[in-house]
Amino acid sequence: MRRAASGFTLVELLIAISLMAVLAVLGWRGLDSVLSSRERIVDASDSLRALSVAFHQIDEDLRLSWPVRLRKLSVVPIGFGAAQGGASADLQLVREQASELAPAQLQRVIYRVRAGVLERGFAQWVSAGPDAPDAPGARDYTWQPLLSGVSALQMRGWIDGQGWIAAATIAARSGAATPQGLVTGVEVLVARGDERVLRVFTVKD
Repeated sequence: MRRAASGFTLVELLIAISLMAVLAVLGWRGLDSVLSSRERIVDASDSLRALSVAFHQIDEDLRLSWPVRLRKLSVVPIGFGAAQGGASADLQLVREQASELAPAQLQRVIYRVRAGVLERGFAQWVSAGPDAPDAPGARDYTWQPLLSGVSALQMRGWIDGQGWIAAATIAARSGAATPQGLVTGVEVLVARGDERVLRVFTVKD
Protein backbone atom coordinates (compact mmCIF):
# COMPACT_ATOMS: atom_id res chain seq x y z
CA MET A 1 0.00 0.00 0.00
CA ARG A 2 1.09 3.53 -0.70
CA ARG A 3 2.22 5.39 2.44
CA ALA A 4 0.35 8.61 3.27
CA ALA A 5 2.38 11.78 2.62
CA SER A 6 3.50 13.60 5.82
CA GLY A 7 4.54 17.24 6.45
CA PHE A 8 3.54 20.55 8.03
CA THR A 9 0.45 22.38 7.07
CA LEU A 10 0.53 26.04 6.06
CA VAL A 11 -1.09 27.06 9.35
CA GLU A 12 1.59 25.25 11.36
CA LEU A 13 4.35 26.98 9.38
CA LEU A 14 2.78 30.40 9.95
CA ILE A 15 2.51 29.76 13.69
CA ALA A 16 6.17 28.62 13.87
CA ILE A 17 7.36 31.69 11.94
CA SER A 18 5.32 33.98 14.21
CA LEU A 19 6.81 32.41 17.33
CA MET A 20 10.33 32.77 15.94
CA ALA A 21 9.65 36.43 15.11
CA VAL A 22 8.41 37.10 18.66
CA LEU A 23 11.48 35.41 20.16
CA ALA A 24 13.76 37.42 17.86
CA VAL A 25 12.15 40.70 18.91
CA LEU A 26 12.39 39.80 22.61
CA GLY A 27 16.03 38.81 22.19
CA TRP A 28 16.87 42.04 20.34
CA ARG A 29 15.22 44.15 23.03
CA GLY A 30 17.11 42.31 25.76
CA LEU A 31 20.43 42.74 23.95
CA ASP A 32 19.72 46.44 23.34
CA SER A 33 18.92 46.92 27.03
CA VAL A 34 22.18 45.21 28.03
CA LEU A 35 24.21 47.38 25.63
CA SER A 36 22.52 50.57 26.83
CA SER A 37 23.15 49.64 30.46
CA ARG A 38 26.79 48.92 29.64
CA GLU A 39 27.19 52.34 27.99
CA ARG A 40 25.67 54.07 31.01
CA ILE A 41 27.95 52.15 33.37
CA VAL A 42 31.02 53.03 31.28
CA ASP A 43 30.04 56.72 31.17
CA ALA A 44 29.44 56.79 34.93
CA SER A 45 32.74 55.00 35.55
CA ASP A 46 34.66 57.46 33.34
CA SER A 47 33.00 60.40 35.08
CA LEU A 48 33.83 59.02 38.52
CA ARG A 49 37.42 58.34 37.46
CA ALA A 50 37.85 61.91 36.17
CA LEU A 51 36.38 63.30 39.39
CA SER A 52 38.69 61.11 41.47
CA VAL A 53 41.74 62.23 39.47
CA ALA A 54 40.80 65.91 39.87
CA PHE A 55 40.34 65.60 43.65
CA HIS A 56 43.57 63.63 43.98
CA GLN A 57 45.46 66.38 42.15
CA ILE A 58 43.97 69.07 44.40
CA ASP A 59 44.87 67.05 47.48
CA GLU A 60 48.47 66.61 46.32
CA ASP A 61 48.89 70.32 45.53
CA LEU A 62 47.48 71.30 48.93
CA ARG A 63 49.87 68.96 50.73
CA LEU A 64 52.82 70.44 48.86
CA SER A 65 51.61 73.97 49.61
CA TRP A 66 51.46 73.62 53.39
CA PRO A 67 55.27 73.59 53.97
CA VAL A 68 55.60 76.88 52.03
CA ARG A 69 54.24 78.77 55.05
CA LEU A 70 57.63 78.34 56.74
CA ARG A 71 59.31 80.49 54.08
CA LYS A 72 57.45 83.66 55.17
CA LEU A 73 56.61 84.77 51.64
CA SER A 74 54.60 87.89 50.89
CA VAL A 75 51.87 85.67 49.42
CA VAL A 76 49.93 83.05 51.35
CA PRO A 77 50.59 79.45 50.29
CA ILE A 78 46.86 78.70 50.07
CA GLY A 79 44.39 81.40 49.06
CA PHE A 80 41.54 82.32 46.76
CA GLY A 81 41.24 84.74 43.86
CA ALA A 82 38.30 87.09 43.43
CA ALA A 83 35.53 85.88 41.12
CA GLN A 84 35.20 87.75 37.82
CA GLY A 85 32.19 87.94 35.56
CA GLY A 86 30.06 85.74 37.79
CA ALA A 87 32.61 82.93 37.74
CA SER A 88 33.52 80.94 40.81
CA ALA A 89 36.44 82.07 42.94
CA ASP A 90 39.78 80.56 41.99
CA LEU A 91 41.88 78.39 44.30
CA GLN A 92 45.42 79.80 44.28
CA LEU A 93 48.37 77.84 45.64
CA VAL A 94 52.12 78.15 45.95
CA ARG A 95 53.60 74.70 46.27
CA GLU A 96 57.11 73.53 47.02
CA GLN A 97 59.22 70.80 45.52
CA ALA A 98 62.09 69.74 47.74
CA SER A 99 64.75 67.16 47.03
CA GLU A 100 68.00 66.11 48.68
CA LEU A 101 69.74 66.17 45.31
CA ALA A 102 68.45 69.53 44.04
CA PRO A 103 67.61 72.95 45.52
CA ALA A 104 64.01 73.58 46.54
CA GLN A 105 61.70 75.17 44.00
CA LEU A 106 58.36 76.98 44.16
CA GLN A 107 55.47 76.89 41.71
CA ARG A 108 52.18 78.76 41.46
CA VAL A 109 49.06 76.68 40.79
CA ILE A 110 45.51 77.91 40.11
CA TYR A 111 42.25 75.97 39.90
CA ARG A 112 39.38 77.62 38.06
CA VAL A 113 36.22 76.84 36.09
CA ARG A 114 35.95 78.22 32.58
CA ALA A 115 33.25 77.28 30.05
CA GLY A 116 32.11 74.37 32.21
CA VAL A 117 35.59 72.86 32.55
CA LEU A 118 37.58 72.60 35.77
CA GLU A 119 41.12 73.61 34.83
CA ARG A 120 44.45 73.46 36.61
CA GLY A 121 46.96 76.12 35.68
CA PHE A 122 50.60 75.83 36.67
CA ALA A 123 53.52 78.21 36.16
CA GLN A 124 57.21 77.57 35.76
CA TRP A 125 59.21 76.40 38.75
CA VAL A 126 61.38 79.10 40.33
CA SER A 127 64.22 78.80 42.79
CA ALA A 128 63.31 78.92 46.47
CA GLY A 129 66.78 80.05 47.53
CA PRO A 130 67.52 83.08 49.71
CA ASP A 131 67.67 85.36 46.65
CA ALA A 132 64.32 84.23 45.27
CA PRO A 133 61.51 86.81 45.13
CA ASP A 134 58.75 86.55 47.72
CA ALA A 135 56.13 86.01 45.03
CA PRO A 136 57.23 83.37 42.48
CA GLY A 137 56.87 84.62 38.94
CA ALA A 138 53.67 83.21 37.45
CA ARG A 139 52.42 85.34 34.58
CA ASP A 140 52.22 82.52 32.08
CA TYR A 141 50.26 79.43 33.01
CA THR A 142 49.90 76.10 31.30
CA TRP A 143 46.25 75.07 31.59
CA GLN A 144 45.33 71.44 32.09
CA PRO A 145 41.62 70.42 31.77
CA LEU A 146 40.61 68.09 34.58
CA LEU A 147 36.84 67.77 34.61
CA SER A 148 34.17 68.71 32.06
CA GLY A 149 30.48 69.42 32.51
CA VAL A 150 31.00 71.47 35.68
CA SER A 151 28.05 73.83 36.21
CA ALA A 152 29.28 75.31 39.51
CA LEU A 153 32.30 75.24 41.79
CA GLN A 154 31.85 76.39 45.37
CA MET A 155 34.74 76.55 47.83
CA ARG A 156 35.32 77.48 51.43
CA GLY A 157 38.44 77.74 53.51
CA TRP A 158 38.93 76.78 57.15
CA ILE A 159 40.83 79.29 59.26
CA ASP A 160 41.63 78.32 62.84
CA GLY A 161 39.58 80.35 65.29
CA GLN A 162 37.21 81.57 62.55
CA GLY A 163 35.75 78.39 61.06
CA TRP A 164 34.57 77.94 57.48
CA ILE A 165 34.67 81.08 55.35
CA ALA A 166 33.47 81.44 51.76
CA ALA A 167 36.19 81.63 49.14
CA ALA A 168 34.95 85.00 47.86
CA THR A 169 35.15 86.45 51.38
CA ILE A 170 38.72 85.22 51.85
CA ALA A 171 39.64 86.62 48.43
CA ALA A 172 38.23 90.02 49.40
CA ARG A 173 40.33 90.01 52.58
CA SER A 174 43.57 89.19 50.75
CA GLY A 175 44.43 92.86 50.32
CA ALA A 176 43.66 93.84 53.91
CA ALA A 177 46.44 95.11 56.14
CA THR A 178 45.45 92.77 58.98
CA PRO A 179 46.52 89.15 58.42
CA GLN A 180 43.56 86.84 57.93
CA GLY A 181 45.26 83.68 59.17
CA LEU A 182 46.37 80.61 57.30
CA VAL A 183 43.88 78.40 55.49
CA THR A 184 44.25 74.98 57.09
CA GLY A 185 41.39 73.23 55.30
CA VAL A 186 39.58 73.53 51.99
CA GLU A 187 36.03 72.47 51.14
CA VAL A 188 35.25 71.95 47.44
CA LEU A 189 31.73 71.41 46.08
CA VAL A 190 31.51 70.42 42.41
CA ALA A 191 28.13 70.53 40.67
CA ARG A 192 27.65 68.62 37.41
CA GLY A 193 24.05 68.65 36.25
CA ASP A 194 22.01 67.02 39.01
CA GLU A 195 25.15 65.62 40.64
CA ARG A 196 26.76 67.46 43.55
CA VAL A 197 29.99 66.12 45.02
CA LEU A 198 31.47 67.57 48.23
CA ARG A 199 35.06 66.94 49.32
CA VAL A 200 36.88 68.32 52.36
CA PHE A 201 40.68 68.50 52.30
CA THR A 202 42.67 68.71 55.51
CA VAL A 203 45.78 70.79 54.91
CA LYS A 204 47.26 71.19 58.36
CA ASP A 205 49.63 68.49 59.60
